Amino acid sequence: MSFTSNLNSKVKKMDWLDLALVKFSCIAFGVLLVIMLPEILYKSPWFILFIILLLAVRPSYRIYIKKD
Repeated sequence: MSFTSNLNSKVKKMDWLDLALVKFSCIAFGVLLVIMLPEILYKSPWFILFIILLLAVRPSYRIYIKKD
């Protein structure tokens, strides 16, 4: 079994609550990161916007543009 098919089979076992908990754990990690490294807050808002957009490119492409 390849790595991606193994992960796909594990993700298919998850329900909406599991996915929500994963998202909230990522948010909590972000909050923890800001608490531990407060200088992140003092970066340019354009830098933070760039990071957000950079992280959103692949999921947006796969959802809206890529054909199955």
